[in-house]
Amino acid sequence: MRLLLQLQSIRSFARQKTQGFTLLELLVVLVISGVLAAIALPSFLNQASKSKQVEAKINLGSINRAQQAYMMESSQFSDDLQKLGIAVSSNNYLYTIVVDGNSQYAVHHAESRSSTLKPYVGMAAATHNSVGELNVLTVLCEADQNQIGKAADPIYAANSVDCAPGTRSPR
Repeated sequence: MRLLLQLQSIRSFARQKTQGFTLLELLVVLVISGVLAAIALPSFLNQASKSKQVEAKINLGSINRAQQAYMMESSQFSDDLQKLGIAVSSNNYLYTIVVDGNSQYAVHHAESRSSTLKPYVGMAAATHNSVGELNVLTVLCEADQNQIGKAADPIYAANSVDCAPGTRSPR
């Protein structure tokens, strides 16, 4: 008799375990998963944009340094990435170089191809210090807003280069 009661309680316990989840339990799990996804997704997308923007900062920094070296070697700036020894390819940005007519400076744009990315601009400029020695100053600026297109050109002065209004030095 005692053995029969134990077998019946084991069978009833096994039946309870194989019934599965109720609709309410599944609904609660789906709601909690949805809330977690809604919280995490914007943060994830923001990090993806930041990583794409780091690409532009690194490439423009490399172009700035290459322009400095090129200017010291050949007394002029180059508008050709191949002459600078740099190869950049990107789906996120279009890279261009514009050299002024007197070869006093070169402006390097990382033109954003997406409205979720900030455009960037760099400049390498030749200046002379108080004793007449050549210095090549550089600046890197990012637009204040995400936008498709170019950032405003930096401001060139005799002894300095600065970010234009609407842009700032990236953090």
